[in-house]
Amino acid sequence: MKLILIGAPGSGKGTQAKYLTEKYHIPQIATGDLLRAAVAAQTPLGRQAKAIMDAGQLVPNDIVIGMIRERIARPDADQGFILDGFPRNIAQAEALDDILDKLGKPIDAVLQFDVDAEMLIQRMIGRLTCLSCGALFNLFTQPPAIDDKCDECGGTLHHRTDDSEDIIERRLQIFETLTQPLSDYYKHKGVLHILEAHGDVSEVTKRVKSALRGLRPKRTPVKPMLAATSTSGGSAKPAVTHTRIETPQPKLRPRKKIKTLSGNTTVKKLEIKKELPEVISKKSIKAAAKKKTAAAKAAAQEAALEAKLDKKLKALEKELQQTKAQLKEASDAEKALLKAEKDKDAALKKALHDETTKLKKGKKK
Repeated sequence: MKLILIGAPGSGKGTQAKYLTEKYHIPQIATGDLLRAAVAAQTPLGRQAKAIMDAGQLVPNDIVIGMIRERIARPDADQGFILDGFPRNIAQAEALDDILDKLGKPIDAVLQFDVDAEMLIQRMIGRLTCLSCGALFNLFTQPPAIDDKCDECGGTLHHRTDDSEDIIERRLQIFETLTQPLSDYYKHKGVLHILEAHGDVSEVTKRVKSALRGLRPKRTPVKPMLAATSTSGGSAKPAVTHTRIETPQPKLRPRKKIKTLSGNTTVKKLEIKKELPEVISKKSIKAAAKKKTAAAKAAAQEAALEAKLDKKLKALEKELQQTKAQLKEASDAEKALLKAEKDKDAALKKALHDETTKLKKGKKK
């Protein structure tokens, strides 16, 4: 099964990709993970990509396409794959079609995850990832039992540097202008399925199952050279499959309508744990993120201060040891001097005694 997952950052593509990986026993190919691995390894590509990713920009097409071509050619992708976060624009989609056409492995389905902008910001600002096992948590909707510790393996939880509000808003703008046209591109190819990505993970998974129900992998003859393009046009225009699973929803108080990425304007109230506000606004999300950043900064400052004080304490201890040594030397010198004075006094007393004795003997004579 060859699948593509598209949607704005934070729309849930990665979570559903893990489910699909287990279901079809095929690898998840996420350009973000590939690039972050290169960044961690500090390869030349990683150093170039880090600056681009931290600024919320898209990595150039030629770099990403080369990585995808190499990854798809690996043996574990023979039975299919799940592309998460690629393609991001029309140029990448056309390059991918060319690669797959040569391999005789056309895309079976494209799942587009639609979710409103405010929910996306909340998901991404609160997102935490375990550095050890990759488990995902969220400060607002799925917090860990212990701060900064993974519930699954006890590893350290990491907040990505590009999950700040300014960078998130820039990434959403980039998605709107560059990536959204992919919806029309795959709509014309007849493989697009639009899914509502609100609600909890199990609800979205039901929609994914419904979209893929009855789907069979496609195969075409392998083309050794460049793929031939088709200009024939008389076929009927394919329709987009909109998949929606009706599930019981709690009665929610309506909120003010806002502009969304997909054009819809209805926003549903989120189900948050009781200790959090019923509705988390963009302002409260930003405040929570700032509070966490401030706490981390304060902790770092406190650690730096402790290190500085520890350094000063060690210097004082060393100085004290030197002073003690000097005092001991002075004390030893003083004792030696006193002993010398005492010996001198004793010698003088003895001499005086001897002289007095002689004088007394002389008078008797």
